[in-house]
Amino acid sequence: MNCSCRRAFTLVELLVVTGLMAGLLGLMLTVGRPSGRSQVGQLLQSLSSAVISTQTRALGRDAGAAMFLDPGTNGMPAVACNAVLSTDVPPFAVGAVVGTGSTGMPPPPASLAAISTTVAVSAPENGSAANLQQGYRIRFSGTSPVTPASPWFRFSCPAADPASCTVSFRSDANQTIDNTVWPRAATGMFLRYEVARLPQRGPPLTEPTKLTAIDLRYSGIGDDGLGSYASLHNKGPIVICFDRDGRLDSIMQYGTGSLPTVDPLTPTSPLYLLVATVADIQANQSLQATTSRWLAIAPTTGRVSIAANVAVAGTTAADIRDARANARVGITQGVGK
Repeated sequence: MNCSCRRAFTLVELLVVTGLMAGLLGLMLTVGRPSGRSQVGQLLQSLSSAVISTQTRALGRDAGAAMFLDPGTNGMPAVACNAVLSTDVPPFAVGAVVGTGSTGMPPPPASLAAISTTVAVSAPENGSAANLQQGYRIRFSGTSPVTPASPWFRFSCPAADPASCTVSFRSDANQTIDNTVWPRAATGMFLRYEVARLPQRGPPLTEPTKLTAIDLRYSGIGDDGLGSYASLHNKGPIVICFDRDGRLDSIMQYGTGSLPTVDPLTPTSPLYLLVATVADIQANQSLQATTSRWLAIAPTTGRVSIAANVAVAGTTAADIRDARANARVGITQGVGK
């Protein structure tokens, strides 16, 4: 009589098999989970594409085009931004200055040393007087004979009274009585104006990310960490504008019905954006993380470059300068794209 017996797994064998399966599962989860470096790279790619598409929209358009950084949204902390939107940049408001010679513009001869003046202008030919309330800078040109446009001046105007608009020198452009001349209308000539108006919020340019963002504390204009836009933090939404040639034209706070509390800036130094993981941003470790990356936009060419972050010791102004200097070196050595 034959007897067939089933042999069961021993406890040791079961433990070995279970261990192997757990190891394989852990390996699969690790491989499937994107690394911090790859996540930062994905946001950088989207951000670069947003910049380039905005520059493309700006080409050949006098008013240019702009993109909008909206911090503290999509569940991000206030110091972080993962929302990049398009903006509608209205065409320049155009019209005539009321009066000729020394009437209306510029100040009377006795006040030529003034850095601001009140100007009377007509309602825009391509809009209403209320459109002037959204104006933030103005330039003038002469007709009969035609004269080149003046430099841009700072501009503000109450909607109800275009005869009481204020024109002043722009500190961000270093305009002073020593290097800036008020435009004057010669005999038989009258002045016309062009007013650049504040951009308006538009649709998203990128898909919001969950684990990476721009650290606004260490993003800003310049290599020295000085100036009103050396840091983009605590300024609310930020608008990055490009001119008709695709160059960096201005950086400004988003004005909702009034001029920004900090004057718009025409950059003469690169704009640096530091992209990092949200975990590093929350721990204030973006400058120390080698997974962080810098995106820089050159002011005179609009060229977009990407460079690795070289970790610095702390978060002081000197550390920020060093980190941006390292980014600039990385760009010149070919790290940039």
